[in-house]
Amino acid sequence: MTTRSSGPYAENRKPAPVANWSKFSRADDVQIHQHGRLVASGRIDMLAADGSVLWFHLADGNGRALFLQSDGLRIYRSHR
Repeated sequence: MTTRSSGPYAENRKPAPVANWSKFSRADDVQIHQHGRLVASGRIDMLAADGSVLWFHLADGNGRALFLQSDGLRIYRSHR
């Protein structure tokens, strides 16, 4: 069996955060990090056209939250 060691999802390599939030779509599953720590995970509900603001359905039915890109958050796509 051959192990791939290159590409965006190679073993021991974390995918890069999505810098331009306008690249997300409604219903994308994501993880939100701040200062290297996971602060929320769930699904995008609404997104400003310029990507500056997003509403988010928190995982496990924990409600909705608003996140601002100007707060210095990093968002990673979750892979099912």
